[in-house]
Amino acid sequence: MRVDIESLGTFSRTAHEGAERAARNLTGMTGIETAVDVTGVSLCSADALARDDRERIGVVVEFEGAVTGQSVLSFPPEGVETLLDALLPGAELRDSAIREVGNVVTSGFVDAWADHLETTIDLSPPSRIDGTPADLFDAVGFERDRAVVFRSRASAVGERLDFEFHMFPDPDSLAAMLADGGGEIPVEKLTALREVARAGARTASESVSAMTGIDTTVDVSHLSFVPIEDVPAELSGREHVGVVLEFEGAPGGYMMILFDEPSAREVVAALVPGVEEVESFDGMNRSAIQEIGNVMTSSFVDGWANVLDATIDISTPQFVHDMGRAVADSVVARLGQRQSFAFLFDATLRADDRSFDCQLYAIPDETELRSVLADLDPDATAERTTKAGSL
Repeated sequence: MRVDIESLGTFSRTAHEGAERAARNLTGMTGIETAVDVTGVSLCSADALARDDRERIGVVVEFEGAVTGQSVLSFPPEGVETLLDALLPGAELRDSAIREVGNVVTSGFVDAWADHLETTIDLSPPSRIDGTPADLFDAVGFERDRAVVFRSRASAVGERLDFEFHMFPDPDSLAAMLADGGGEIPVEKLTALREVARAGARTASESVSAMTGIDTTVDVSHLSFVPIEDVPAELSGREHVGVVLEFEGAPGGYMMILFDEPSAREVVAALVPGVEEVESFDGMNRSAIQEIGNVMTSSFVDGWANVLDATIDISTPQFVHDMGRAVADSVVARLGQRQSFAFLFDATLRADDRSFDCQLYAIPDETELRSVLADLDPDATAERTTKAGSL
């Protein structure tokens, strides 16, 4: 399958409009004000997509027409209770109410696609499935190795309510939507690029382990295509400690290495002699975070450069201690001056024997990345990635 980047951008906007309509539909049904947090296109494995093991209540709907496929709308159990209290206080028709919410919300998403394509898209009766995200996604039977997914997340202000929507077009529908007759990129190239990023994340993880003695592994990694202004919403709202660096070469862009505060304290205690309890991130403690961020970024980018047969230089690390989304805002302000969309690589590093969380985000310059993709040989890249120790 081949995809055109401009078409990908157009349909990402269409998906966002669908998410906005879905949120309005839910607000109209319940009176609960909801808003879209993020919408994008992801290329990721089924296992990465469904890594969360928390219980969800889901509604699966099949759709058919110019776009054919399946969708999964899911809520946490406490969110469903909020919905039911708003819809049917004291009533017993819980299952039918949940399925009706799923039908109305999914219609909002699909109607935006139908309007854009100037056609009609038919929906099947909704079915309810409870379980982990893996259980829900198994119901749609997408490819285990990779899936091109349109995904949205929305939440309510002042209420314990959020929902996630995943749209899985079948390959033929997707190929027709994302092709425009020229300049398309084989999806295999995007998959190869994702594998390169995974290899880089693994090398960065090995650097953390070597420097600190904390054994870490790459828990999950994604490649997403999102509007540049939505990048901050992809990051956690928690307070983080880390670094931001710029890299230049083929391609250029920005890297964010962000530890949650407890993990950052562990890193400093492991790197700074004589430090047992970290009370602040200044002086030597700040330098330790900058140094490990610098080494991790070098490890990530060097692996990328080796596989892509390119030279990539990195800047001096800029220390950050702020909410993850606030950190991303500063990067978006710079990239947003020259691009409307971003390819976002993200990976999570965790430790098996302790609570440890580190997020890696790489945002390449879109124009330069297109040039890299045009020259990329997926077979040669796969061979180099394997030699470099891909996941």
